[in-house]
Amino acid sequence: MTQEELLLTSETQRFRTEHPETIKDWERQLASGECGPDLHFCFYALEAYPNLTARLDAAEYRFDFAINAHILHAKLQEQFLEDGHIMPLALEHANEALSDIYRALNEKHPKGRAEILKSLQ
Repeated sequence: MTQEELLLTSETQRFRTEHPETIKDWERQLASGECGPDLHFCFYALEAYPNLTARLDAAEYRFDFAINAHILHAKLQEQFLEDGHIMPLALEHANEALSDIYRALNEKHPKGRAEILKSLQ
């Protein structure tokens, strides 16, 4: 998988570099199955996308992908809040946007994946 397909954008890379202890904590939470609701959503929503999950066949990739998605999810929520949405609505919009990203990455055809990855940059 490419770095873009792992949602490893410049923003997620920067967050990972600046907050290594947070990343380790999230990895521990995922491994134990005891994570907060947003991280839980980012990880377990993958089950609905079998093609994407198949490409993330190693557990480390799934954890990394979910953590990158979690970082992206927080950024999406922040953008919706800045646009004037209240928190529950911002969360719902972020969930929908992340599901759209997962759906696009689940596409078997690279063309569909390329479109959504372009929007992340």
